[in-house]
Amino acid sequence: MKKINIFIGLFFIITGCAQTDYDYKIENSILECFYQHHKANDIDIKNTIDKIENVLIKHKILLDKTGESYIRVIEQMRDQIDLNTTINSQLIQDINSIGYIPSSVLCQDATYVSKIDSVDLAHSKLKYLMSVLESIHIKEDATPNLIAQDFLKVFNAQDFENDFYRTIGLVLFANKIKMDDFENGLTRKLPPVSTEKPIVIETQNKLVVLVNEESKIIVDGNIATITELKEIVKNFFVKKSDKTEIDLPLIGKQKTSKGVISLHSDKKTSYEVYIAVQNEIVKAFNELRDLKSKKFFNKTFNDLDKEKQKVISDLVPLSISEAEPGT
Repeated sequence: MKKINIFIGLFFIITGCAQTDYDYKIENSILECFYQHHKANDIDIKNTIDKIENVLIKHKILLDKTGESYIRVIEQMRDQIDLNTTINSQLIQDINSIGYIPSSVLCQDATYVSKIDSVDLAHSKLKYLMSVLESIHIKEDATPNLIAQDFLKVFNAQDFENDFYRTIGLVLFANKIKMDDFENGLTRKLPPVSTEKPIVIETQNKLVVLVNEESKIIVDGNIATITELKEIVKNFFVKKSDKTEIDLPLIGKQKTSKGVISLHSDKKTSYEVYIAVQNEIVKAFNELRDLKSKKFFNKTFNDLDKEKQKVISDLVPLSISEAEPGT
């Protein structure tokens, strides 16, 4: 999942949409379609979006709910001020605890699309956005900061007072945090890499999780559902993988799993499904850490001090190996 593909996926909202008066008529129609699509699937997406905003304010990614605050974050992205300076494990957990987060603001109902007036479209702000996106699409070296730079040419703080653009902003920020966390290994400890010899992991210590081109989840050759994945991962580390003994501060000699999650995807894999799979795997590790934390310290992992968290992290390392798409 290359960054440019993810960001283009986030911004390509609908094919051909989008006023010099900027009454947001088209945007509001698309947003209503977006709401109705999730409502039909029993998802309270308005509540989800509010949760994302509250988390980002809590962790000072956003200063408040004003449009100026949203523009400030995009300006930071433009200026290559890395969000990782404010990202921490608690923020990651708070974002992941929200559960499903859409990767885009899509209208999948042709009825709504057919109602779009061509005159409104020709004079809309989304029309300008489409031209920016087209220029980004043909750039081979497009990066998040360049995308943010082009984005700021179109939008201002007033736009983010509108729920449509507010939703796009929140979806963008949340997915960028998820993506940076996964790529930079903020909360994961990958197996050590040797430049001399490739690491050989015994079959019994490797759980292969594949999200294929049809976005189906296959675990060790068997189809699994997203709701089953967390327990499969926990069972693998607790019961199936080999164990090795390590000596840790505060708790002495303990057995830890030698298991590794080998995560694979296809170039055609749905980003939303891929993120959902990541979330379930991380939830499994979080629950295993909580079990050990309660066993040794009578507290959940997040309630421990840094020294004790380090002990539990070494006992239950987040061992995930991510392969390039298609491998």
